[in-house]
Amino acid sequence: MLTQTSSQAFKKIFTFSAGSETFGLPLHLLHEVIYPEHITRVPKAPSFMAGILTYGSETISVLDISKKLCLAAPSIRVHHPAIIINTSIEGKITQLALLVERFGKIVQYKSSEVMKRKNIPFNSSTAKSTATGQPSASYIQSREAIRKFVSEELYRAGVRIRLLNETTLFSLDELT
Repeated sequence: MLTQTSSQAFKKIFTFSAGSETFGLPLHLLHEVIYPEHITRVPKAPSFMAGILTYGSETISVLDISKKLCLAAPSIRVHHPAIIINTSIEGKITQLALLVERFGKIVQYKSSEVMKRKNIPFNSSTAKSTATGQPSASYIQSREAIRKFVSEELYRAGVRIRLLNETTLFSLDELT
């Protein structure tokens, strides 16, 4: 019988798009993909918090991942898909809905295929320059937000998938 070592074991992620980027989170976090019809705004909430929604008998926070990562505003759609995830935030199990532009697919990969990154490259096409030819402030802000939450990348069929670190993506202070 063959056994795989941890470095050869396959991992699975689900992918989604936000802005012009493709991101991935571990598959075990995924609970469901929905198209919410009604999201209730929360006064004085952070800009990335789209609001709350009723999911079954629970009320859960809805977060706009594009705003959290300071990415360009998503294309205009009546209903964006939302990914319901079960995650641990500061040791507390929490259910969240993440608004994304598009839900991608489930990708299987080996740990050896992942590239660790200290300096995350960006598409030059997404860098809107100012009159002086320098990248815009929003581009720099987005670049720093992604660097904060992404430390690994995976390439599949010519697409760069940035693996989000779900343990640092959100804090309880931001959600309360």
